[in-house]
Amino acid sequence: MGPVDELVAEVGAAAWQHALALAREAWPRVVLDEAVVAAFVHERLPGSDDPAAALAAAPIADLALAAACAAQEPTAHAAFDDVLGEVDRAGGSARAPRELIDDIKQLLRVQLLVAQGERPPGITGYRGKGPLRGWVRITATRELIRHLRKRAREAPIEAALEAALGQADPALDLLKAEYRLEFASALRDAIGDLSAEDRTLLRQQIVDQLSIDEVGAAFGVHRATAARWLTRARGALVGATHKRLAERLKLPVSEIESVIRLVHSQLEASVVRYLRDA
Repeated sequence: MGPVDELVAEVGAAAWQHALALAREAWPRVVLDEAVVAAFVHERLPGSDDPAAALAAAPIADLALAAACAAQEPTAHAAFDDVLGEVDRAGGSARAPRELIDDIKQLLRVQLLVAQGERPPGITGYRGKGPLRGWVRITATRELIRHLRKRAREAPIEAALEAALGQADPALDLLKAEYRLEFASALRDAIGDLSAEDRTLLRQQIVDQLSIDEVGAAFGVHRATAARWLTRARGALVGATHKRLAERLKLPVSEIESVIRLVHSQLEASVVRYLRDA
């Protein structure tokens, strides 16, 4: 017996067809696979003496969209961007800066819509106990508050940079005297060259100061996988900065190696602002 037959056996064919019609009316541009939606809804119907009434009371359109998103339906992902407007509302209430709101949107796209290893997309955590928009807004508010609190604890980036550049090291002195502006521009451009996922990973560890375990939890993967991803993201940043700086200075690699070593060794102190602005 397939998922549609199982659900129909409980709620009745008429009740199911009415619910499915409501979902398709709410999302006319979303491809809704009946079997996928039925399985998703069936798992989330509360135990009841009247399953048909429980189905009628459920937010069927929201459950259908979540089901299609979990199934990686592109039209559902496009429609979900409208639901992510709740991040803007949550950000307004929290008085969060625009760039942080945009960061949280991207973070939620990854967390809710992308499967991580054997873990399904986070949208499967939506149980239909309330509107999908409300569920997304609560999730966004929690993330915004967590990020705002971490920002409040951070020292100004200028002080961190000055502390790094003031150390007694020939390479640091060379950067401060000759290459500081070029390095800053190269680093900013290099961050822009990164994938959205790599920028998110680096923000979470460097800006938000999340541990590897916390990064893994945010993406729904084992800490060893999170560690590999972070290593990859750092390597991508160093490589992109190397390329950009070489282009800006028009120097052979041998003459900018000290700068690249500084990028690597002082990564924590020097990328915070540029990751925020990316």
